[in-house]
Amino acid sequence: MKINNVTDSVTKYLRNKIITGEIKAGQSLNETALASSLNISRPPLREAFRILENEHLLVNVPRKVTYVRNVSLEDLKNVYQAREMLECYAINLLKAKNIRELSTVDSAFELASSLPVPSTENCEEMLIYFKAFAGYHIELVKSVNNPWVVHFYNSIVSHLARYQCIYLYIPGTRQNSLTEHREVLDLIKRGSFDQARKQMSIHIWNTFEMLKSKILQK
Repeated sequence: MKINNVTDSVTKYLRNKIITGEIKAGQSLNETALASSLNISRPPLREAFRILENEHLLVNVPRKVTYVRNVSLEDLKNVYQAREMLECYAINLLKAKNIRELSTVDSAFELASSLPVPSTENCEEMLIYFKAFAGYHIELVKSVNNPWVVHFYNSIVSHLARYQCIYLYIPGTRQNSLTEHREVLDLIKRGSFDQARKQMSIHIWNTFEMLKSKILQK
């Protein structure tokens, strides 16, 4: 149990630092040095590495190196295609079940609206800020009450989070996201599910285009 708790803690610690960019894309992670700096044994760290590799945050080259997976235009396109498929399908399920009241999505939206834009130097506040915005999409998918759809979405959440966090570092994106999130939610509440699905797709690909420009600048 103790090892599991340590594994959970170190996995969360590394995941958050990769998502916010504190641990950079392409950066190698030395197992011995990291275990020493975190004051943990190597077995739970190895398990954390395995979990993060399954989340497509780390790459392991056996007997050589473990490093943070790079971001790329091809990878961005692939994960955004998966994102569009799952989020738009979630809206289709809301339509099939005629679910219009989404209290948890409303709460996530209100939380994101209430937070000020943090300093880009404060990674801890940026993580809180990012999770508030990502929570809108996570709660929307959870609201369909389909465990398999939620499972598939959860399988891309951590990897997707790296790009979402990069997006929120781009000046002016906060208001764009809030406006588009509110529009999708209002359309669902009115029962205009097809239009909501269309607007969600537009939102996702607007985000993609801004991220594409950001990646190409590097």
